[in-house]
Amino acid sequence: MNRKMVIFAVLLGALFIIPMGTAMAETPQEKGWQIKKAIDELPVVEKMTNEVAFRIYDAQGKLLFTKKSRAAIFTENYNDAENRLDRNISYFFAPADDKGNSALMIEYPGDKEDDQWVYLKGLRKPKRIIGSDKGSSFMGSDFSNGDVSPIDIDDSRYTWLGTEAIDFKGKQIQVEKIESVFKSDKKKEDYGYSKKIEWVHPQSGLLFKTEYYDLNGQLSKTMELLSFVVLQNRDGKRVFWTTGNEMKSVLKGTKTMMDITNIKVENEAGNVDPGMFNISSLTRKWW
Repeated sequence: MNRKMVIFAVLLGALFIIPMGTAMAETPQEKGWQIKKAIDELPVVEKMTNEVAFRIYDAQGKLLFTKKSRAAIFTENYNDAENRLDRNISYFFAPADDKGNSALMIEYPGDKEDDQWVYLKGLRKPKRIIGSDKGSSFMGSDFSNGDVSPIDIDDSRYTWLGTEAIDFKGKQIQVEKIESVFKSDKKKEDYGYSKKIEWVHPQSGLLFKTEYYDLNGQLSKTMELLSFVVLQNRDGKRVFWTTGNEMKSVLKGTKTMMDITNIKVENEAGNVDPGMFNISSLTRKWW
């Protein structure tokens, strides 16, 4: 067995040895909420830089193009699950037509609407992503603007649908199947789906599969986990991080493969701080 296979086997094995933190629930709704809340309270990293590639395919399976970006992430109050706030900025450097485009996301506390911006060099000015744009394509991919931004768990109702075994890289992993429905009809319209069904591993927080249903209740997209890594945050706690996803459009037949590489966290991430996550950084070199 080569070194990469040994490392991957260790990562898969880690999924089975983390103690379960959720309590028994009386109803499927209570259990769904308890599982989602426990996942929301899992450890996270404070600082990260990485590179993201979106490989976009047409309905015939032909690779159309690959969009590559550099990203920086900062989590304010990273060790306080109740008050965490995410910030993310990305600069696209490939293909040539996309070089110079960028995206920004800032999460705010309470009920204040999160900020999401894109800078398209053709427009020569930043554009704010408003609620009705959440369902639109993110940079031409099968991921939407809403798919790449955090969602407050309090915005949805959850129903536990059962426990299932998922086959992942030849391993059977036990996951919980949970239905997620926005409480607000406006959010359903903004994001463009009536519900999601997730197959999630509570101990790691990894989403192994997600089904998205449109406003008519029809299955519109599916997402599957391709790969992950186990990181260590400043407190020495393990953090499971997705490094590969496949998003398929059931309606259009297209798909996008997302790969995350060159991950650096905490001190290795360099000078990542809250001050760099602003609109002016969309058009200047922060990396």
